[in-house]
Amino acid sequence: MLSKRDLKAFKDIVGEDNIYDDKAHMLAYSYDATRERYEPDAVVFPKDESDVSKILSYCNEKEIIITPRGAGSGFTGGALPKNGGIILAFEKHMNKIIEIDEQNMLAIVQPGIVNMELQKAAQKRGLFYPPDPASEQYSTIGGNVSENAGEQQSMV
Repeated sequence: MLSKRDLKAFKDIVGEDNIYDDKAHMLAYSYDATRERYEPDAVVFPKDESDVSKILSYCNEKEIIITPRGAGSGFTGGALPKNGGIILAFEKHMNKIIEIDEQNMLAIVQPGIVNMELQKAAQKRGLFYPPDPASEQYSTIGGNVSENAGEQQSMV
């Protein structure tokens, strides 16, 4: 369980509009496609890499468990806070394509970008990003990478 001091520390990092500990958010972030339920102590939405770094440092120092989460669409429970702690949610702010390097066939993206968005951006450049076709409309790159989801994780 997080203390009021912990909640204030997270608010200081991400702003009051980017941390939730109310029942509605705890329920919404307590499950994925497995239908198992584990409530987090809070949901924190980092705005950028600096926020992530500060959150990770604070959680490391205070021994707070972190569960990263994108769309929460997985069937393995990887986005579930089984042991409490915080959900580090990337879908709100960290969902952008930073760069597509056509020469090296490399994309630099934030973890909350939806597969289909990357696929469309790659297609505009004559490339193809082949995510799992069953989930391309809602699954995120961060979840795919962390869960080793999809057939192939490279552009062709």
